[in-house]
Amino acid sequence: MSLPNELIDEILCRLPVKPVLRFRCVSKGWCSLIDSNVFVKKHLKKTLECNIGGGLIIKGGGGNFYLADFDSLDDASASAVQIDDPIKNLLVDSKFVGASNGLICVCQKQMNDVFLFNPATKKSRKIANSPPHEFPTSFSQFEDYMCGFGYDQINDDYKVVKIAVCYSSRFRGITAFVYSLKTNAWTRIQNIPSNIRFDSNIGIFASGSVHWMASKSPDIADNIILGFDLQLQQFKEVPFPPITRALVNFNWKCLLGVGECLCFTDNYPNSSMDVWLMKEYGAQNTWYKAFTVEQRSTFGSFKSFRPLAFSKSHSNVLLLEVDGKKLLWYDPDRKTVKKVRVRGIPVKCSSFYYTESLLQLTEDKPLQKKPSKDKKEKNQATRRDGFLSKGFNLRL
Repeated sequence: MSLPNELIDEILCRLPVKPVLRFRCVSKGWCSLIDSNVFVKKHLKKTLECNIGGGLIIKGGGGNFYLADFDSLDDASASAVQIDDPIKNLLVDSKFVGASNGLICVCQKQMNDVFLFNPATKKSRKIANSPPHEFPTSFSQFEDYMCGFGYDQINDDYKVVKIAVCYSSRFRGITAFVYSLKTNAWTRIQNIPSNIRFDSNIGIFASGSVHWMASKSPDIADNIILGFDLQLQQFKEVPFPPITRALVNFNWKCLLGVGECLCFTDNYPNSSMDVWLMKEYGAQNTWYKAFTVEQRSTFGSFKSFRPLAFSKSHSNVLLLEVDGKKLLWYDPDRKTVKKVRVRGIPVKCSSFYYTESLLQLTEDKPLQKKPSKDKKEKNQATRRDGFLSKGFNLRL
């Protein structure tokens, strides 16, 4: 008995990514269905709605990356698998930039080389190099680079933002470009705030924008959150949490994306850490203090922690990375912790949450160049004579 195509479609779009990829081998029809853009988008939508297909990408020493299934972190038998070739070679000495809808972005060499890859499909793509930043050579004493990655939902496009800042005693310049995966092109951003000093190199994606911790001056009172709207391709200031205590050391502050929310952690070493979440993005008075972690009464002294994701079975339980070397489940209501043991990963590592997807990464296409005037006229002449039989020359 054969099933209607509509029913097959509905069944497959409710399954996790791994079994769906295996079902590509059933027939040419199934393979064509699973690879179609319509099905890929439908499957991703269902994955996000049902909160399935989550995973951790873990970066260890030596540039090795590992993958762990998020659902298995509740078990004592959780394990991770190292990412193999051909993607493994791309990840050596890479820095994690961000993840969105199953696509992972990493960068290398002062952020000149940027790669996208999908761990589920094992496909990767090196994006085209950005245009030069063109700072005055004689003034360029120190350059700093920022990078961010996210999804433009309005235009259904994945974008990379690259910022370069040049500092010297006589000059300070800033340039920014945004890359579109849909058009395979870079666009230079205008109207960049020139008085901004970035306090973080990697931007945090949340609510359609990439965000950096920044400041308008060396004065700690001028600390801001600088956002870049991926749809409008414009910079903006995002309201800061209403922190009552003075920002004694900005290095202990951390900006994160947890689920769909922008998250801010305010760490007071050897004492406590406040976790703030933004309920309604961009609105005033929308930050609220989700909870405070008291170090001594919870799990001892630590320098910092990063919230990664909420548990699926307990909506208010958070997965935390503590001091870049251990994972814990934390229940803020009960103020209890549970260690997460993942076999196969180094002692010291950094972890990031992502959602598996079937999104395809096509091969990089060279940027199209406009033909010169002489070449254009020659091509027109060739097309004009193209209907003539071979060996016949038309003289005008």
